[in-house]
Amino acid sequence: MNDTNKLILEIFNRGDVLSSSDIHERTNNKVSLVTVKRALSELYEHGYLVREGGGRSIRYTLSPRGILLRPFDVTSYLQIPQENRMASTLFNHELFTDDYVPVLDDATLEVLQHATNTFRERAHDNEAVHAKELQRFMVEMSWKSARIEGNTYTLLDTEKLLTYGIVSARNTQFETQMLLNQKAAFDFIWETREMWKEPRISYIEKLHSYIIDNLGVVKNLRSTVVGITGTDYEPLGSGFQIREALEALLGYVMRAPNDYEKALLLTVGMSYIQPFNDGNKRTARMTANALLLAGGLAPMSYRSVDETTYKEALLVFYEQNSVQPFLELFVEQYAYSATHYNIAEPR
Repeated sequence: MNDTNKLILEIFNRGDVLSSSDIHERTNNKVSLVTVKRALSELYEHGYLVREGGGRSIRYTLSPRGILLRPFDVTSYLQIPQENRMASTLFNHELFTDDYVPVLDDATLEVLQHATNTFRERAHDNEAVHAKELQRFMVEMSWKSARIEGNTYTLLDTEKLLTYGIVSARNTQFETQMLLNQKAAFDFIWETREMWKEPRISYIEKLHSYIIDNLGVVKNLRSTVVGITGTDYEPLGSGFQIREALEALLGYVMRAPNDYEKALLLTVGMSYIQPFNDGNKRTARMTANALLLAGGLAPMSYRSVDETTYKEALLVFYEQNSVQPFLELFVEQYAYSATHYNIAEPR
């Protein structure tokens, strides 16, 4: 994926049908027409584009692979006013129903597997050490997951709360309950990790009930419309469609060739569907961790992620269905978690 190929993929909006001349014009003559034609052939051969017509009538459009893996300069994209971003505002029903599109190349898989090897090599036979490390992971994961949602608890106060039951006087009861719920949810997936090898909607609804306990949120899949701040994208509003979309996502995820892709696609896919009235991203992250644990991989704390970067990567997925920005973040955060927490179980 050289710079020219990235530039050309960024030029396409979903649904565009463009000739080589159209694309050359959109590059503002930064790239010659000959180079554009060569790049289009390469992208077509590698499955990023669909070609139609022949001779001078050849036109190109993004393939499902091209939509999902299109690169984005997130900062530049989000500097465009919301109303001018050529964003898709409606749910894409074809996103997780077509033939499975692999999202991780060999080089990325090698990075992830190397991190997993390190994770497994650091497994402890000492139960006390393992319990302490598991507690550290749970605290940091709960803290960061809540921070992404706007919770203002500090990491130190989160540790006091979840380890010793000391409530912060500087924070609200809502924020305190959110963190307690994160701990309860993680305890649930840790104890039931074997069953997540075959995830079901009923398991996800049970997990969600832990995450939103005593927060004034309706349990189970929603049947009302919800909005997302900062985007014109509108998730599905029908309860039947939401269940159908979630079932399709789970079926699609389970066709993934490895557990890394399952966790990645589950995280962005559930966030995209927004199946609940609230707690969607927290439930998505926790469900993805359940899949990772079921596969004997490292769960993710997102400890070192920037909250804004996380939200912006999801925003690109909502509007353009490109997983690429979140993929880069996911790989970085998986490597961090796999090499920073000694919680692998001896094999």
